[in-house]
Amino acid sequence: MASYLVTLLPEYIAPNLLTLIGFLFTVVPFCLIYMVYGISFDGHDSLPKWLYVAQMLCYFLYRMFDEMDGKQARRTGSSSALGLIFDHGCDAFAIGF
Repeated sequence: MASYLVTLLPEYIAPNLLTLIGFLFTVVPFCLIYMVYGISFDGHDSLPKWLYVAQMLCYFLYRMFDEMDGKQARRTGSSSALGLIFDHGCDAFAIGF
C-alpha cells in the first residue's frame, strides 16, 4: 500500500518531511491521553473506546509514513546519511511515546 501511495506524492516532497509527519502521529495519542486525564490517572479504570480507535489510526498512519519516506528517498534519489539518522531517531523516540 505504501508503494502505491508514494506514487501519488509529488517528487518535490522531501522524505524527511514524511518522517516528521509520521512522527507527529506518534505524539498525537500521547497528547490526547494527557488532555483527557492530565498527569494523574486517579479514579479512572479504563480509557474511553474512542481513544483506542485514535491510537490504532495514528499507529497505522505512522507506519504508512515510515514506509513511504524511504520509498520517496529512493524514488527521488535524495537519500542521505542525515535522513537515515533522522528516520531512525524518530523511530527510537516513537517507541517511547
